[in-house]
Amino acid sequence: MTANTRMSSWTGRQERGSAYLIKFIAWLALVSGRRVTRLLLYPITLYFILFAPFARRSSRCYLDRVLGRPAAGRNVFRHFHCFAGTILDRVFFLEDKFDLFDIEVEGLDQLHDAQKGGRGVILLGAHFGSFDAMRALARSAESRDLKVLMYDANASTVSAVLDAINPAFKEQIIPLGPPDSLIRVNDALNDGAMVGILGDRVTRGEKTFEVDFLGAPAKIATAPWVLAAVTGAPVVVFSAVFDGNRGYKVKLRRLPVETGARARDHEKGRLFAQSYIGIVEAWAREAPYNWFNFYDFWD
Repeated sequence: MTANTRMSSWTGRQERGSAYLIKFIAWLALVSGRRVTRLLLYPITLYFILFAPFARRSSRCYLDRVLGRPAAGRNVFRHFHCFAGTILDRVFFLEDKFDLFDIEVEGLDQLHDAQKGGRGVILLGAHFGSFDAMRALARSAESRDLKVLMYDANASTVSAVLDAINPAFKEQIIPLGPPDSLIRVNDALNDGAMVGILGDRVTRGEKTFEVDFLGAPAKIATAPWVLAAVTGAPVVVFSAVFDGNRGYKVKLRRLPVETGARARDHEKGRLFAQSYIGIVEAWAREAPYNWFNFYDFWD
């Protein structure tokens, strides 16, 4: 499968589920609480396993690799259920209901070290664990602001519901694609903000690095490398691993990056990308059900 084919498999697909259903679940979560609403995750998970065959096959392909054996049906169910749990928890994170969770932070000293001098930091994540738990991180980190570089054209229904829950969330987003995106990112970094970006998906026409992920070639976009090299901002790899219940473990690992002219050095960039995806792979082996790329990630 080519990079463009993989790209269209996720950017070109519309999200499943009606706006009314998503709004209802969000409303029920806020009215009835997390414990009651989590009971709905079982039928919702079953629905997606039955009626999302492409995602089901992609889940099994990934699980075969990360588990080192053929994945059973219960493994696929657990994978989908874990993903559904993090989506539900987005509602509570946006409501700043952090007291509902047991949040542990590992590597906060590496973030604080990267923030020395007042320069902003690039938080480089993946579709692994909860990106929204970054809001909890922002409360404990020495940063004045948090911005998120985000491609959300294929998730308009979810975005609309989340905007209604917390309109201020939209102000944190810097959309990927517009010509002023890099300018806005650089301005945020100059102001000392943390800027989050997910580096594990490729959009149409993007330049890529080939890396090894779980024993097979995969493509990683060059954008995070160029962004770091051009802006000179330090990079910290980020994730918040969900334990399937109420625990999230925020993990932070600083990633060395050379700046300036090195941005044009393809081999330096490839090593940067391999180091990044190597960290994500290690985390995925520790918590395999937290990987949420439900499409064919490999060549």
